Amino acid sequence: MMQLSVYVIYELLIRLQVLNPAVGEYLTYKKINGGISVRTTTGHFNIADVVLDKQFHRPELVSAEELSGLLDSFEFDRKS
Repeated sequence: MMQLSVYVIYELLIRLQVLNPAVGEYLTYKKINGGISVRTTTGHFNIADVVLDKQFHRPELVSAEELSGLLDSFEFDRKS
């Protein structure tokens, strides 16, 4: 995996928030097999290395389908 700059995650989150503001704000991430797991103020989701690489080098290549897939995989935290 490339050296990850947090702004890449922020940029993807901004794009996702346009589609669904309920994804919340960035809190933290951790490395997982094949990408990262991102925690926000409302839940969590995984981003594949290939999507991170595109967002870093050529953000225009991150497709609407990839963004939709990220939103589909988003899991909201349960309220206690």
